[in-house]
Amino acid sequence: MAADQPLQDVVHHDDALHDLRLWAKRQVLRIEALSKQQVLCELQGIMEGHSYSWHCINDLLQARFNEGSLEFSLVDGDVLFEWNNLCNEKRVWEKKGRLSVNSAEFNMDCLINLKILPVQAGLGIEGRLAGWF
Repeated sequence: MAADQPLQDVVHHDDALHDLRLWAKRQVLRIEALSKQQVLCELQGIMEGHSYSWHCINDLLQARFNEGSLEFSLVDGDVLFEWNNLCNEKRVWEKKGRLSVNSAEFNMDCLINLKILPVQAGLGIEGRLAGWF
């Protein structure tokens, strides 16, 4: 029976990854269905630190980078590149009370990235909970 445990762990891990990917896809669809005002309202909450742990996600990303499981590249879509961009947007928000670009599409892209980046980075349930509403 002990020999079956590693296989069960792999199956459970695969199920968890599938569930997180499904959750991320649902988040994208949910956000795409929001009105411009709803996107801005949700984005404002995140930018102001409500129900979103910037510090926790940053620490988790840093740990993954330090262990070598994440690499940084200057390629659009790279997890750390996108996180850096989002952190820059947060700094702009803290100074100006808005994002650097005044566009409903940009707002939606930022919100989607903020919600799914922890899953894309492989932070698992811990990362998802850090960005959970």
